[in-house]
Amino acid sequence: MDRSTILLVDDNPQILAILSDLLRPLDYQIFCASNGNEALDLAAEHRPDLVLLDVMMPGMDGFSVCLALRADPQLARVPVIMITALDDRASRLRGFEVGADDFIGKPFDTVELRTRVSTVLRLNRYRLLLEEQERAAVEKARFAWVVEQSDDGYLIITNNDQIQYSNRRARELLSIGANESETFLCCVARQYSFAPLQSWATWPEPLPGGAPRMLVRPETQMSAEFWLQVDLAAQPPVNDERHVVRLRDVTAQITSQRDMWTFHAMVTHKMRTPLVSILGGLTLINDGAATMNRAGIERIAGVAISGARRLKGEIEDILNYVRPPTDLYGNDRIALADIGAMVAEIAGDIEIRTIETLHCDPDDQRRIKIARHSLEVTLRELLENARKFHPSHTPQVSVALIESAEHQITLRVSDDGTSLSPEQIASAWRPYYQGERSFTGQIEGMGLGLALVARIVYATGGHCTITNRNDGPGVVVEITLPIAK
Repeated sequence: MDRSTILLVDDNPQILAILSDLLRPLDYQIFCASNGNEALDLAAEHRPDLVLLDVMMPGMDGFSVCLALRADPQLARVPVIMITALDDRASRLRGFEVGADDFIGKPFDTVELRTRVSTVLRLNRYRLLLEEQERAAVEKARFAWVVEQSDDGYLIITNNDQIQYSNRRARELLSIGANESETFLCCVARQYSFAPLQSWATWPEPLPGGAPRMLVRPETQMSAEFWLQVDLAAQPPVNDERHVVRLRDVTAQITSQRDMWTFHAMVTHKMRTPLVSILGGLTLINDGAATMNRAGIERIAGVAISGARRLKGEIEDILNYVRPPTDLYGNDRIALADIGAMVAEIAGDIEIRTIETLHCDPDDQRRIKIARHSLEVTLRELLENARKFHPSHTPQVSVALIESAEHQITLRVSDDGTSLSPEQIASAWRPYYQGERSFTGQIEGMGLGLALVARIVYATGGHCTITNRNDGPGVVVEITLPIAK
């Protein structure tokens, strides 16, 4: 405990010496002043725990000093014991009027002096402690109000994942009560999917680099997809067995960036091929019209017109995509029978010459809960990466449809290109929304928009995995999607 500080004020040096000798053995820190002005200066500098103040001093007397102390907001609560003659009743009454806390008479009784000083100091210490507790309680109440009114959810969980506290928003997001007995992960699993599941394997330990974890509530016929970013507060230096968890709604950021990427991919791939046909045909006619016969011109013009019609159709597809709402449960869900043709068309567009489709039944009219354009973007991303990262850009690709769990189908895409590092596999499906200006939606060394694929798949209630092939170089990507009931 810090030493108590006492300010002695008396114009008589002998009295100051006597008081100092009586109190110093009790391990107090003592300062002495011989007049009122000096006393006020020392009090402002040292903020004493107690002032022993003589009443009768020339110039500024003890009453004036006490009044000045009580008028100073920083010193108003400092206890003051006034020193008077034993029979000076008038001085005592005046002292109470100016704010003195106690009196002691001359000549001093050693035991009485020490007892009064220690008692006043002890009471003052209790007062300060109580005031600090009251301030802490007020600050705690203010903080609790701020947390309860926050748009983010906050929880305190233990190392074994038990919820000790949840604010109003967290209870809304997880549909839990104030005294929830289930673990945090159990509460989450009732309505959210872990995106991806691998990033939650070490919960509640932080991810490398402080990366956030993601949760998604898949889109249904009654509600849109909903994304939560889950962050852990930095652990305090003390050994605390608890974690502060923040839940933040990032649906707008996730869906906005995913839609931007999807739109960019659609425009890039859908416009290029028909434009080549149109421009190529018109250029041939323009350059050779003087020497070409009518049949040749008609044939080339037909190619250009066909390209223009295809371009018109592609533009209509794009307009349909940007026209709200872009519902996963609309009429544009794709049938399993159409996937083989879609794969072949994409492979032709990006010049993959060796591709095998397995278990694609042309008569299977079951539909999956994903819009046609979303599946097209997903397949195009996967096939383009197979070509882009193959050493010679000539991959052998296999696309297979596999029955998995009830009401689910798995789309497996495997290639013979480049294998991935464990770090790349671990982070491949993290569907972060990125605040960094340099972020492009690609993962270094992989170059693929797997974040885009992840967002599309998770929004349907599906999930993704990526592994290296065990029979040679290359990767195997599996996309599991729900089948429409």
